[in-house]
Amino acid sequence: KQWYQRRVRESISHLSVALNRFRELLLQVMPNQDAKVCCLRVTFNFFETNHQLMCIMIEKYLNFQLIEPSCIVSWIFSPDMLPHFNRLYLWQMLESTICYCIKRCDRIKLELEKSKAKLKEKKEQEAVAADPDIAEKRKALTQAAEEEVGHYVKLLEDAELSQKEVFLIVVQRFIMILTDHIVRSEQESRYTQTLWFRCTRDRLRQTLVKHRREVKRYMVTLQTLLFTPEVEPKILECFTQFKGYIA
Repeated sequence: KQWYQRRVRESISHLSVALNRFRELLLQVMPNQDAKVCCLRVTFNFFETNHQLMCIMIEKYLNFQLIEPSCIVSWIFSPDMLPHFNRLYLWQMLESTICYCIKRCDRIKLELEKSKAKLKEKKEQEAVAADPDIAEKRKALTQAAEEEVGHYVKLLEDAELSQKEVFLIVVQRFIMILTDHIVRSEQESRYTQTLWFRCTRDRLRQTLVKHRREVKRYMVTLQTLLFTPEVEPKILECFTQFKGYIA
């Protein structure tokens, strides 16, 4: 067992080194979303007997900023992955992607607060400087601090936009596959509320509840664009229950 654990750690370490070394090359051969989805598909096929490593690879792709979270979510909900849709490892990959977005926003917010505190300190030091030379130097430091704040503001805007996009794609894809299941079942006169349907709907409900802090910020968009009155009542019920839960 210890030998196996050591080999796994070595494999993960080698993967990290390889991704870091060839990052620029990988970015060149994955210029668009189609290429990145192809990369995810190839990676998944390569690790088809070791889904734990596939989950780790997803995290590596995110941490090295090789593949965007929205691209990973689109791949998870793609037709290729439907046979694996109720497998635990697939939900682990989805959860890792969502958590990455949330942690990235939280991390940038923390850095932004630190930068604002630093800027305030520099402005106070500049205000009390009596010597012209010292005042000029402190003014330059204040300008640098302002640029740093502006940098983190831009980073936060991009990160929050990416996070919103991920949540909207996740909910949209859940609605699409659940709706498609209902339509096909009714056309073929089959029972709609199968185990697959209930499990998938519960995953949607779990995602909304678990990440309610973030989802609450997008309630208007969700209700306006996705959970419209035209949505199947069995699916719309999830959103109705969620609204009651957070009220």
